[in-house]
Amino acid sequence: MIFQANLIEELLAVLGYWDRLFSGFLLTMWMYGWALLLGFILGLFLAILRVYGGTIFSGVATGYIEIMRGTPLVAQLFFIFFLPNTLNIPSEMWVIETSFSIFNKEISLKLLDYPIFVGILTLSLNSGAYQAEYLRGSIVSVGAGQLEAAQSLGMSRLSSIRHVVLPQALRRVIPAWSNEAAYLPKYTVLVYFIGGVEELFFQADFIQHKTFFPLTTYIIVSIMFLITITSISKLLEFIHKRTAIPGL
Repeated sequence: MIFQANLIEELLAVLGYWDRLFSGFLLTMWMYGWALLLGFILGLFLAILRVYGGTIFSGVATGYIEIMRGTPLVAQLFFIFFLPNTLNIPSEMWVIETSFSIFNKEISLKLLDYPIFVGILTLSLNSGAYQAEYLRGSIVSVGAGQLEAAQSLGMSRLSSIRHVVLPQALRRVIPAWSNEAAYLPKYTVLVYFIGGVEELFFQADFIQHKTFFPLTTYIIVSIMFLITITSISKLLEFIHKRTAIPGL
């Protein structure tokens, strides 16, 4: 009974900072959304280069992918974060903030500053390398025969890729690509190490120093990530079922 009472007190103490957990979660998902979108655009470009770019462009794309996939994400974060200072390039940039009230709590959210920009940029560059491999495999699975058939009907190479290959590849890639989409939220916590980004782990560190309940704090954060990642996976599974190519 004493353990249960202590556990409840700890939960209530940590959840008393729900506004910080909420704002941290929003910033985490903000970075995640941009990183996934920009990473997808980059990954699609790299995948097309790898398959149709010839020896030179395919080699450049392959080299980039291997470097980004073969080096630690935290090292990439520090490299991009300190690069402007090393080259004596000013790193100041516009700060975008917003605030709103919910349940009589004022939520302040910083959407953009230099550390947040570095976090989104690095996550995008890293995710793009992984997404490129999923997309490349999906493009290759369509088969060169369909591309040749489209060109034999008078379509240009670029038009054939755009209207014949990509519509099929983007539908086929969802099951494999969903791995990156589901795992990426967990990678955002590494942005905490460059400092100044008030994402979910930053807020968790603040709360556990205020309450002195680190285990309870990080259990709650873990549950938040678990629910988020499960929801993303279920959503992508639903999208795949609705868009799946019949017979495949």
